[in-house]
Amino acid sequence: MNNLARLNIDDQRCIGCGACTRVCPGSLLYLNAQHKAEHHEISEFGWNGCWKCQHCLAVCPAGAISVLGLRPEDSLTPPDPQEAAQVLDRLIACRRSHRRYLRKNVDYGTIRHILEILQNAPNGGNKQLGEYTLIDDVDQMDHLRQIVRSHLDNLIDQGIYPQGYDARSIQDLIDAEKTVRPDMIFCQAPHLLIPHAPRGKGCWHQDIDIACAYAELLFSAHGLGAVMMSFCLDVLDLMIGCAFALKKYPNMGSGIKKMLQIPKDHDHHMAIGFGYPEIRYARGAQKENDLNVNVLKFI
Repeated sequence: MNNLARLNIDDQRCIGCGACTRVCPGSLLYLNAQHKAEHHEISEFGWNGCWKCQHCLAVCPAGAISVLGLRPEDSLTPPDPQEAAQVLDRLIACRRSHRRYLRKNVDYGTIRHILEILQNAPNGGNKQLGEYTLIDDVDQMDHLRQIVRSHLDNLIDQGIYPQGYDARSIQDLIDAEKTVRPDMIFCQAPHLLIPHAPRGKGCWHQDIDIACAYAELLFSAHGLGAVMMSFCLDVLDLMIGCAFALKKYPNMGSGIKKMLQIPKDHDHHMAIGFGYPEIRYARGAQKENDLNVNVLKFI
């Protein structure tokens, strides 16, 4: 029998609870006459086969299931709900958008660990189509910052602005560089993470937004500051558009696309700047807004 997912069930450990049969989105598992878990033929991945979600491995209380060459004993176990709730509540309540950073590299091991954990963020159909463009070195980030700012200033001088902006709003951003935001494009961040995914496949737009939200919390949990940004991508898109659509600055468009290494068919509408914050916040804000919740009742 074809077993493309390398799904293995240890009969000696299986307690016949049937939990795996109730969580498998591909309906690949069932209980046999001996009340032990078995699986149907697995000849493909995706909607009509194994989703690679590992629900079976994760849900088995006896650790009887391995899949995709992964063993249950190598998985993390959930934290105590009460302890986790307190930590997560405080992380969310104390989250801030950081716009001032130390010019210091975050250890790549820390960045890689965060990205590995980020793979567990929800994504449509568990298609795992998301990719990341990462700048993990402050010198490389400064190089991009200087190139982008130089070209943006050139475009502004000619009355060309990112979508949704005009001369007044751009001047407001420039003025703010003297006070709260020294870098109006990249918020002075020493590192940049751009999630992107192929348009028209899965839930590409939502996958990017979810990845950004989870990444911000992970950066905060590891003592880093972060800021979600879309203006920097608006600027980059403007540069590419001017280079190709307006046939101005031909080297600008090709250079930016080459540096970002984002495929042409991928959507990228949000980026995250991150690093060690120059200013740390001592406490969270106290939200006083009324909750806008519509509670539905049908009977």
